[in-house]
Amino acid sequence: MPKIKRPRIAGPAGGYDDRDEAPAAPRAARPAPRARDIPYSVAWFRDRVATYALGTIICGAAMLTVAAWMGGSLGAFGQRMNSGFNVIAGWAGLAVKDVHVNPEVDPLVAAKVKDVAGVKPGDSIMSADPYAIRDRLERMDSLGAVSVQRLWPNKIDIHVEQREPSALWQDGLNGGDWRVIDQRGRTFAEADPAKYMHLPRVVGEDAAEAAATLVTAIKEFPNLADRMDVAYRVGGRRWDVKFKGRTDVVAFPDDARLMEQLDALNLMQAQNRVLDLPATRIDARHPKYIALQPMPGVPEIASPGGT
Repeated sequence: MPKIKRPRIAGPAGGYDDRDEAPAAPRAARPAPRARDIPYSVAWFRDRVATYALGTIICGAAMLTVAAWMGGSLGAFGQRMNSGFNVIAGWAGLAVKDVHVNPEVDPLVAAKVKDVAGVKPGDSIMSADPYAIRDRLERMDSLGAVSVQRLWPNKIDIHVEQREPSALWQDGLNGGDWRVIDQRGRTFAEADPAKYMHLPRVVGEDAAEAAATLVTAIKEFPNLADRMDVAYRVGGRRWDVKFKGRTDVVAFPDDARLMEQLDALNLMQAQNRVLDLPATRIDARHPKYIALQPMPGVPEIASPGGT
């Protein structure tokens, strides 16, 4: 019987026959990469996440079952859940190991900061909300600016500004309560002024904000600082200062020249005891001399020296 020759079927234009190599399959039809083709770091991370996720689900389900079987309260169950999550976080290397407070803060204040923060070693760092921690710390009267950061995987960093009582402030010349202010002129809500009567006193509507400049400057001259009694803010730009042992005030120039004239007054006090002379007013606003207004009936006092 004669052989029948099978017809040859033509392929696509410029195509191929069954002896040629087939073109690449469409992207969607390509086979999935084999496990050995996936980078080790990607595979390790994927497996680790999957393991912890599955472990969390299993532990949560187990704690739900135990809590229901024990008939525990919702609060007790929440505590158990939180403890469970802390254990899981510890396995995952995400448990808090250190709560750090900036070292310039007083140790007693730092201890209080950690206590109020409410985060302790062993807690899950994922449940340590920086915003909630900051809100709690900002309610502390002894703190100013607060910053909280989570440093993965296991550290909480807290940076706080410790407020220091620097002066007593009265907002007007017509009396009113004294309030304790800090180094930035902010009032303390809970401080008792009676315990801080040794601090300098400043009076005036805007005296609190400007007090830091005066207090810092006059501390450079202990002889004047020890005798400072009350400072009155004038025109929002300068001070009249009453020193102990005197009924008058010393008029100082604008804040820009305050340090310069304090230096001049300190020198004259050392040389001539100017603060002990009988005068109703001492004017230190002039850049070249300090003027004294003598008391009535007292011979005119020569201006003691110049600046």
